[in-house]
Amino acid sequence: MMSKRNKRDVRNLRDEFHKALLKQEFIVGIPVAENEIIEIEEKNSNAKLKKICIQGLNHFDAKCKVERIWKINLEKPIPGIATSSKTTECAIVVLQKYESSYRLNILLIELKSSIDNKELERISEKFSCAMSRVYMLLVLNNHLNPKQGYHEEEIYVDFQGVLFYQILSEGKKLEENKYSKFSEIIKSDNKSGTLICQTILRDQDQIKVKCFCHQNNDKQTEIRINLKDLL
Repeated sequence: MMSKRNKRDVRNLRDEFHKALLKQEFIVGIPVAENEIIEIEEKNSNAKLKKICIQGLNHFDAKCKVERIWKINLEKPIPGIATSSKTTECAIVVLQKYESSYRLNILLIELKSSIDNKELERISEKFSCAMSRVYMLLVLNNHLNPKQGYHEEEIYVDFQGVLFYQILSEGKKLEENKYSKFSEIIKSDNKSGTLICQTILRDQDQIKVKCFCHQNNDKQTEIRINLKDLL
């Protein structure tokens, strides 16, 4: 006979799962404060681009106030949750309040010291995989809980892939292939556009992409950027 200690009420599993993810620091709440900075570090010791620092977390006007921010450590090795390679460095989730609705901005952050066609393919796959994983996490979240304060509001989800990369001094030519749309984005003046990718929900899902070039400089190993520039 199963003891009471081993019994789990399915209605409580969601709350238990949330607490476990917080305990493992898979999902971390970030204070929306003046001096708060989100740091994203590249773990590869050979990488020349080591760190991204996102600042200005509360520098928004009243029309699109940032209410909450979370960092999802997608690379954290949690059995049954983590994927071995097809994932971005992390996801930054930003909940913004507008006049009559909310927007949940999900920024999938990727750092690369250099890029070529093969890297573009890998990054596209990472965006696809990370989107599917975040979809599942969103389903587990109880948005309808009155304690959240937005249970009767419309919440729109907006994915965006953010690539920070470094151009090597000798350069790498991005040739035309099936990932030419990605290379077009990188070579464009504003380095932004939309990619089509496959996710668990749709074969033709979309993700907005912004790219930031970090010129080859051995002395400069980190980038500082305002959150507003990513959204």
